[in-house]
Amino acid sequence: MKAVRIHQYGGPEVLVYEDVETPSPGPDQVLVSVRAAAVNPIDAAVRSNGFPTPRQPPKTIGADGAGVVEAVGPGVVGLAPGDEVFFTGLGVGSEGSYAEFALIAAAQAVRKPAGISFEEAAALGLAFSTAWYGLVRRAALAAGETVLVQGAAGGVGSAAVQLAHARGARVLATVSSAADAARVAELGADETIDRTAGDVTSEVGRLTGGRGVDVVLELVLSANLTADLGMIARGGRIVGIGGGPEPTVTIPTGPAIAVDASVLFASASNAGRAGTAEVLTEVARLVEKGALRPVVGRVFALSQAREAHELLAGHHFGKIVLVP
Repeated sequence: MKAVRIHQYGGPEVLVYEDVETPSPGPDQVLVSVRAAAVNPIDAAVRSNGFPTPRQPPKTIGADGAGVVEAVGPGVVGLAPGDEVFFTGLGVGSEGSYAEFALIAAAQAVRKPAGISFEEAAALGLAFSTAWYGLVRRAALAAGETVLVQGAAGGVGSAAVQLAHARGARVLATVSSAADAARVAELGADETIDRTAGDVTSEVGRLTGGRGVDVVLELVLSANLTADLGMIARGGRIVGIGGGPEPTVTIPTGPAIAVDASVLFASASNAGRAGTAEVLTEVARLVEKGALRPVVGRVFALSQAREAHELLAGHHFGKIVLVP
C-alpha cells in the first residue's frame, strides 16, 4: 500500500510518499481502507518532533481518518467488513492515517454519520473531540451561558462555535479577517471580534454590558491568560486546550481571586480511546440531526501531503484533508 512517512524529523520536505507493507489486524484490531485523512497541527508537531512520540522514524503520520472496514481481528464484535467508520488518535504510539490502509483499535471505531462524505467524516475526529472535551467535559458549558471562542476560524475553534451554539450558549468568537468573521457567523457565532482591528477585551466588555463571559476556550494560554482573566464574569472558567509559545504561564492572583476564576486545563487524550469514541458517537448523532457540520477547506491527494502541510502552516479556513 501507499503511505506518507517520515524517515527523519523536519519540515514538510521530510514527508515521503512510498510503498509499505499492508498491515493485518491482530486481536481487538480493525483494518480500515482509508478514504480520507484529515491534516492536523499535531501531525506537523509529530513530523518536526515538536511533539515527541514513543514510535520513532521511519513511521506513518496522521491522527484522523475515515473509511471502510476491510478486516477485523480476533475478538472484535459489532464491526464487520463493509462498515463505514471514522476515527482519531493514531500516529502517536501507532502508525498513522496518511495511508491507503490504517490499523486501529476496535474501541476507536465510530460509525460514520449518514449523509456526509468520508472527507467530512475525517474532519470530525480530533477537532470535535477536543472542542467537546474542553467545553462540555471540563467547562460544563450550559444553555444560556456566554462563551468566548478564541481562534474561531481554526479546526477546533470552528467546531467549538458549533458545539456551543448547539448547547444553547451565546457565542462570541475571535477571528483575524472579515472573511473569517462571515464564515464563523454562518457556523453559529452570535458576535465576531476581529482581533487585528481592535482590543478584544474592550469589545467583550461592550458586547456583554461589562459583565464578561462565563467561559473562554483558549488555544494560546501562555500568551492570553492575563487578558482572559479580564474578560470573564464572576465565577467564570478559562479552559486551556493549547499551551502557546511559552512552557509556563504566570497567573495574576489578584484579578483571578477577584472574580472567583477557575483555570482549567484540558487534553482530550485523557478520555482514552473508548471515551473519545463515546464523545464522537455523540458528535455523529448531532451531525445526523443537522446541529453540527464538519468544515472542509481543501482536499489534496495523499501524494500531495507536503503541499497540504505547507498550507497548514499558513492561514486557511476549514480542515485540510488527504484522499488516497
